[in-house]
Amino acid sequence: MEDKKQTVENGSADIASLRLKIDELDRDLIRLFNERMAVAGQVAAAKAKSGAPVFVPEREEDNIRRALQQVEPRHARRASGFHRTLMRLSRNVQYEALCTAGADFPQGRLLRSTSPSWPVAHRVVIQGAAGSWSEQAARVLCSDSQIEQTVTFREACERVRSGQADAAVLPLENSTAGTVDDVYSLLQKDSLYIWRSLALPIQHQLLTRPEATPEKIHTVVSHPQALAQCSDYIAAQGWSVRETLNTAFAAKQVAGQQDPGLAAIASVQAAEACSLVVQPVDINNTRRNQTRFILVGKTFRVTPDASRISLIIKLPHTIGALAATLAVFSDNGLNLSKIQSRPDLENPWTYLFYLDFECERQALPQAVTALYQLACEMPYLRLLGWYGEISPSVACEGEKQP
Repeated sequence: MEDKKQTVENGSADIASLRLKIDELDRDLIRLFNERMAVAGQVAAAKAKSGAPVFVPEREEDNIRRALQQVEPRHARRASGFHRTLMRLSRNVQYEALCTAGADFPQGRLLRSTSPSWPVAHRVVIQGAAGSWSEQAARVLCSDSQIEQTVTFREACERVRSGQADAAVLPLENSTAGTVDDVYSLLQKDSLYIWRSLALPIQHQLLTRPEATPEKIHTVVSHPQALAQCSDYIAAQGWSVRETLNTAFAAKQVAGQQDPGLAAIASVQAAEACSLVVQPVDINNTRRNQTRFILVGKTFRVTPDASRISLIIKLPHTIGALAATLAVFSDNGLNLSKIQSRPDLENPWTYLFYLDFECERQALPQAVTALYQLACEMPYLRLLGWYGEISPSVACEGEKQP
């Protein structure tokens, strides 16, 4: 027992000694780090005069090759990662200095020059019919607007783009069933900007004709997202499913047919609009279901409560590109709140990334620096908006928004 105790004590002493050595090395590393960042700042000043780019991939790869010649082979991968991180942070110093000096680029210009204001939309278009969740979202986002209806998301966006409507309210994603893919694609193609966002609590209802009962049901009709959000109950009942473009359209289909075995999944408001009966059953997969709706227009706006920036990027086809790109946000003290990958339809087997990050007004300088770095280093970058969000509690209470 004494030998074991002595061994533990000796081991603890060895660890303490090694920790002191690590502390000493860390002090040297920090001193050298400070010197390197200072030189990076001087490089930024020189590049501001010459107009030379911050990011020169060929030079960085050459630096890595030379650095790896001085490293033990077994540490080559780690040394490569360390050196890439160091160069990325050095670039960040340069981008920050250039932005502070007024570097001009399209995304930064939009963020810096757009004065905060509440969007005014007299005519708002939705995809759906009376009683749809999109209509309910529109009444929260644009309480005083005239709400017009279309059959497809594409038509809703086209009306905004052509000036027939001032804005559109579109469902972007659901907390249970995921993204609404068509809307993501249209955001990119139609060059629309996000003005506001709303997380609307969703509790679907089972709607039938007055003479129907749950025992008679054989088929349920609804939008694919609603069917996915109620999939557990549907599977347990063994019902067939039929997809429609909108939950309110599903209610209209059931109301228009004389089939007591046909039911719709939609809202209470859709039931009232179509004179259907709400069956007293809970069909939702979860009681905490929410859909995020966005208000979009064709000009860039910044709301006074702006707290979220959304963008689309395409990554370079290099090792570690995604990790390095995401690190840009943490380098600038910005919190990523969403990342969604979508296929790039123009380039098979490549992907676009839809990113959201938190950005209160006081964080604008860091956001501009991050976007400047991404704009200079990514093959594609599109700013979707800087806007505020309405919380689920406000949506439930129906409080009037500016």
